[in-house]
Amino acid sequence: MRTAFDGSIRRRIHFFRHGDVSYVDKEGNRVPDSRAVPLTDWGREQAALMCDYVKELSFDKAVCSGLPRTVETAEGILKGRDLKIEVMSEFEEIRSDPDRYKNLKSLHDVAYAFEGAHLPGARYGEGESFLEFEARIVTGLMHLVADKSWQNLALIAHGGVNRAILGWASGASLGAFHAFDQNTCCLNIVDVDTHPDTGEIRRMTVRGMNITPYDPVKKNVDKLALEMIAERMRAKYG
Repeated sequence: MRTAFDGSIRRRIHFFRHGDVSYVDKEGNRVPDSRAVPLTDWGREQAALMCDYVKELSFDKAVCSGLPRTVETAEGILKGRDLKIEVMSEFEEIRSDPDRYKNLKSLHDVAYAFEGAHLPGARYGEGESFLEFEARIVTGLMHLVADKSWQNLALIAHGGVNRAILGWASGASLGAFHAFDQNTCCLNIVDVDTHPDTGEIRRMTVRGMNITPYDPVKKNVDKLALEMIAERMRAKYG
C-alpha cells in the first residue's frame, strides 16, 4: 500500500483509450452504429503492444465501459492475467445525436467538436451535454474511489471519458477538455490520495498522459484525434 507524506492512502488509476477503430467507411460515410465498431487489425496490435508495455505493472481491479471496442482492448492489454474485467456503463463515451451527420454543414464541426465543451449548454454533436457527461464520469469515479478493494486500477475507456478524468484530476474541469488529446490505445496515470479513515479525497496527481508505446514521443502524430476522423470523412463531405 502506498502512503503519502501526510499519511493519506495513495492509489493509482491507469486509464487507457481503446485501440484503433474505423468510424468511417472508404466512401467517407460514418458507420451506422459507432457503438458497435470492433477494433481494426492495427487496434489489436496496439493492444498487444500495450500488454507488453505494462507487463511489469500490477493491477488488482479492471473495469471497461462495456462497448465492444473497450472489451476487446481490455482483453488484449490484460491478456494472461487472472483478472476479471468488470463493466461500468458510466464510462461509455459521450453520446452524439445519431442523425447529426445528415445535416452536417462543415467538417470543422467534427474536427473541433470539443473546443466549446466549457460553454453553457454545450452539447457534443447535438447529443449529450458536456456538463451531464462530466457528471456521469465523476459519479463513476466516486464509486470506484469508494471501493477500497483495489490499489492499482486498470480502466479501459474512451477518448472523451479520459479527457473528463484528466479534467477532474487536474482541477481544470471542462475548461481543458479540448486540450487533453488522446491517441488510440494510450495510457494515462493518476494518483488519488484519500483520508485513511474517512476515505475523503485529499488530492489528485497526474503522473502520465497520452502514453503510446508505438510512438512514445509523438514523432508521427501531428493531427488531433478528431481531426483524423474529419480527414477520413473528406471523401463524402469535401
